Amino acid sequence: MKYNTGRFKSWLIMSLLIALTIFLNVSALFAMEIISDTLERFEKDKKIIAIGDVYMSDGTFDLKAQKVIYYENTADIEAYGDLYYDDDEITTWAEEGKFNRDKKTGFLKNALLHIKKQDMWIKAKEIERLSEIKYKAKKATFSTCEPEPDSAQPWCFTGEFVDLIVDDSLTSKITTFKVKDVPILFTPVFWGPGGKTKKSGFLPLKFGNSNTRGFRFSPAYYLVIDSNKDATFYIDYFSKIGVGKAIEYRYLDFDTKGMWYAYQIKDRKLNKDYIELRGIHLQRFKNFDLLVDLNYVNKNDFYREYGDVRSASNTFLFKEYGKDLSARYDRFLQSSVELSVPGVQSRFYLLGQGWKDLKEGNTSPPVKTELGYVVYPYRLGQFNVNFNTNVAEFYKEDGLKGQRFEIAPQISHTMGDAIKLTQTLGLNEIFYNLEKTSPYENTSHREMIQYNAKVFMKIYKTQQSFTHLIEPFVEGIFIGVNGKPPILKSSEIIDDTALLRAGVYNKLNLKSFNAEARITQVYDFRAKNEWDKLYPVLLEGRISFWKISLGFDTYQNISKKRIERFNSDISFSPDETTSLSLSERYTRNEALSPDYLWSPTLRDQYNVQEKEGKIKTYAMTVVKKLSEKWSFTANVNYDAKGAGLRDSSLNIRYAESCWAANISITRRPVEIQGRKTSEFSFLIIFELKGIGPIRIYERSGSS
Repeated sequence: MKYNTGRFKSWLIMSLLIALTIFLNVSALFAMEIISDTLERFEKDKKIIAIGDVYMSDGTFDLKAQKVIYYENTADIEAYGDLYYDDDEITTWAEEGKFNRDKKTGFLKNALLHIKKQDMWIKAKEIERLSEIKYKAKKATFSTCEPEPDSAQPWCFTGEFVDLIVDDSLTSKITTFKVKDVPILFTPVFWGPGGKTKKSGFLPLKFGNSNTRGFRFSPAYYLVIDSNKDATFYIDYFSKIGVGKAIEYRYLDFDTKGMWYAYQIKDRKLNKDYIELRGIHLQRFKNFDLLVDLNYVNKNDFYREYGDVRSASNTFLFKEYGKDLSARYDRFLQSSVELSVPGVQSRFYLLGQGWKDLKEGNTSPPVKTELGYVVYPYRLGQFNVNFNTNVAEFYKEDGLKGQRFEIAPQISHTMGDAIKLTQTLGLNEIFYNLEKTSPYENTSHREMIQYNAKVFMKIYKTQQSFTHLIEPFVEGIFIGVNGKPPILKSSEIIDDTALLRAGVYNKLNLKSFNAEARITQVYDFRAKNEWDKLYPVLLEGRISFWKISLGFDTYQNISKKRIERFNSDISFSPDETTSLSLSERYTRNEALSPDYLWSPTLRDQYNVQEKEGKIKTYAMTVVKKLSEKWSFTANVNYDAKGAGLRDSSLNIRYAESCWAANISITRRPVEIQGRKTSEFSFLIIFELKGIGPIRIYERSGSS
């Protein structure tokens, strides 16, 4: 074999040149560059001393000072006079400092430090960098607002001793919060988040004043127990009433998740000890699932007295269940425990459930223990079939107790293409063994048969300039029942029903115009009075064009020639910074509730129909962004048939790059010791970048 020696030599020379180039580039990348008025190297100590307008860099950092001592063996740097240092993580200005390039440590005197990842500015007498992410400072000022030479920072904290772990935690001792150098708050110890990840620390403080509850002070502490567990502790101090204590606990795992909340306050003025317990727990075991849902108060007037002032999280949402701890209830509280065993297209369950009626003098719904079996809908030829059966033990406060057994199969069928017909047939057989049933019938069984049929279609047309959709439907609901036993479940509420519903939905979309409308009519064959057979007509409509949107819905009683309800709204958005909306709600005195108009006939519906009192209210909302920094939102609500001016508010927001202020003024009608009056509140909240919201001042009073 012959070799081409000329080509081999060329290849070898080229390879050596490439290797040499790479070596020289890598060496240059890490080479130290020093420029100064004088430069002296001490071979014995392996150090370099540079004096006079020193500039130093190795490509990863830049350093400027009047004097620099560099130790080659240890990579230590000492810098004195007008020190400036910058790398990918920090920028600092100081009187003097020491650095170690390899260990990422250092020490600064009379320094200003900018930590880039967290956008935190620290000015201190001494700053020590313990590692790449850990810092300590003495007599320090820290903020996320960049300092300016001739003006004070918009906000800052001052602390005698400050510890910071980047993107983890921030702790400051003997701390004062300042706005434009004016002290606002003081705390012996301040804990705050040191980044975007959740960390333990005090939540925003809340101060307030009320003529009924007195001065209020509400601190809260958030505790991270583990990556999937946390808790919040609350204190509500009211000078005229007492001290409220609360705790929230949340957890989330592969097979377990839940949250629990407890609140207690002893009201000195009312001489009552209030307790609230709320919680939800979901857990999946190998062969069954467990659900616990608890809602309990020991006094019926708890939410009336403390529903709007107690400290609690706004909401906590599971995929299957929602839980809002801050919600207040006016009527019913329900608690339950359920064990569920999944099967093939079915499940067995054991349920314990109790209710509490918060309306004084009323009897709560029955407490029950129920064992049941549910078969989910499945295909059987051309039909869908489902089935459920249960047996339950009931007990009511009025003495009613006993057992109830129910069987409820159901079959449905859908046919057609352009025009679809859906039919459902359901049977319900119930057996009773009850005691103290008065004033209801002492019946041993009840049967119910229900047939639903719905015919509907879609007429759809699409052109380049528009789309048009029409959906007419006709639906019939026919139910036959016997007996009027005590009402233990929803199936006992339903009475003989023969309703026919018909309606049309129409939607038109153009390039700059959209319109939709619906008309629906219900006819009740079983209404005792001829004029009650034709229910009020439901009319709905909405039009959007240009920058305007308006809509309405109304119940028109044709047989009695009157309007039962009429609601309307209009909104106008001339540009992206402005929005104006007006709405009106009207309900005639003793108008029928929609719950009765759109559900199967309920027992005694024609004798004790649920009536709504006369309502005539107006509302207006204005949202305006005045500039990049200023914006406001105003809400006004007026009750023309009641208390006049109702819940109204004005919210003003001012935003800078590192902070924002929200001012909220609200007014709402209240009743204090039987006297109707108005309550005003004034609240200022500062949102601090990197720290979170801080409630500075809140005041409320009544007139």
